[in-house]
Amino acid sequence: MYLAGWAASAGALAALLLIIRLLKYGSPLTPAPPPATDYGLLRTVSMVGDLAFAREVRNRLRTAGVRATLATGPDGMVRILVFADELDRARRLISS
Repeated sequence: MYLAGWAASAGALAALLLIIRLLKYGSPLTPAPPPATDYGLLRTVSMVGDLAFAREVRNRLRTAGVRATLATGPDGMVRILVFADELDRARRLISS
């Protein structure tokens, strides 16, 4: 009888821990939502708040031969996007 009480207490504690874990972290079977800023093969070189300035940066990159485009994210920031193989070169051009 004494062990049955301990077993019931341990079972109740395990159930509470499982419920708390599920509430805090979600179900392990639920897939993660895709990121809102997934641009496929393109990578973000810079984020700016002004569309006109973003266009100037994009034009500077294009003049240097880097393929670049713009995208407005869900946060309202304008992202300057380039292909992954041109990312380092684009960063150097922007910083100089």
